[in-house]
Amino acid sequence: MAENIVAGLFGLTPQMYGEQQRRSALQEGITLAQLDPAARGAAMTYAGARGLGNAIGGAFGVEDPQLKMISARNAVAKQIDQTNPESILQGAQMLAQAGDQQGAMALAQYARQAQSEMALVQQRRAAEQSSLATAAKTQLSIAQETKLRDELSKLPQGATQDDVLAVLTKYGSPDRVIAALTASASRTEAIQARTATAEAANQARIDAAKTAADAALERAKVLADAKIEAAATAGATAKEIARMRVDSAKEIAQTRIDSAKDLKEFANSLKGPKVLAPSLQREEDKELELVDSLTARETSLAPAIATLTPDPKTGKPPLELGPVNNLRYQAQNAAGNSSVESRNYAALQRAVQEATNLKTDAAKGVQTDKDVLRFANELIAAFGGNDTKTTLEALSNFSKSTAKAKENAQKRIDSRRKSQGVEPYYGPAVGTAQNPIKLD
Repeated sequence: MAENIVAGLFGLTPQMYGEQQRRSALQEGITLAQLDPAARGAAMTYAGARGLGNAIGGAFGVEDPQLKMISARNAVAKQIDQTNPESILQGAQMLAQAGDQQGAMALAQYARQAQSEMALVQQRRAAEQSSLATAAKTQLSIAQETKLRDELSKLPQGATQDDVLAVLTKYGSPDRVIAALTASASRTEAIQARTATAEAANQARIDAAKTAADAALERAKVLADAKIEAAATAGATAKEIARMRVDSAKEIAQTRIDSAKDLKEFANSLKGPKVLAPSLQREEDKELELVDSLTARETSLAPAIATLTPDPKTGKPPLELGPVNNLRYQAQNAAGNSSVESRNYAALQRAVQEATNLKTDAAKGVQTDKDVLRFANELIAAFGGNDTKTTLEALSNFSKSTAKAKENAQKRIDSRRKSQGVEPYYGPAVGTAQNPIKLD
């Protein structure tokens, strides 16, 4: 291994140098054989003197400089780990300290090249691992989504919101679970807040009515006493005054009874907002779950629409579709080397996947709004055509139909409540100027 690096970097090993010297001597012998006798004698005399000089130099410890340098490089090569760039750099320092600057530079260059190659290998491995992890995560997400839909479809007709949340918590993604729990908690808190406010207002009304009734009784007593006193002053007999007192007591007692009855009826009328029957409440829970789902879809579609919408100044959208561009976006995301455009493309893919899921649900018999399903199919077809403008139009229609479906669900909720004399959940703002929803 040491001979390989010495030969590869410096050109010669000690063995190669010795072989070169032997071949040089052989060539000299061949040349001598081709000379005339006189010239051959002179050359042999020169060669003998040269050999004698080398022999004498060797005897006195004089070493061939070239062979010494090659031997030093060979010794350093044996001490280093040729698979470790740090070790190779240490070898370069050793050659520099020995005065072999040329060899040190060559070895340092070899170390830098080895470092670069190792970095490229590590980068490729990281990209492969990232791609595998992304693919595995995608497969897991698809399988988890499929399982979630299957389990939700198995719920009975009268399933409660808690039943739905139990399935969602078990099979849903963390983001979806958090969103559902947050929405559920928000609805519960809103209902509790409205109930507490109504109870406080009703109690204040009851207290005010009771105060007014007590004040009326006191005025009746004062008025009755004044009449009796006036009758006595006018010369009424004791029997007449006694009769007046009895009649006055009866009137005040009846007034007290009537006041208590009126107060009770008033309190009963203020017991709080009427609630839906359990069966109707389960229907409302499903509608509320649908509204949450449609709201989440609206939110997820908005970024995709923005990426395909042309910039007012440049006239070009942030994301341009096409067979070549789409393949490049996919390759960047798969290699873990995403760009702004490739991430926008991934957001668009998720929107198309949402449309595909709706189409799959409809095929399984799950009730789906007809307009939403129609525009979902339109989006899938447009995306497959790789046309930016057509995909934007289909995506916008899909978003508008989703908003319209949400509005219809909200209206159904309030209509059901109105038919039962229950306070509306959303109120008159649904579909009005404060919350316009239009479908082209």
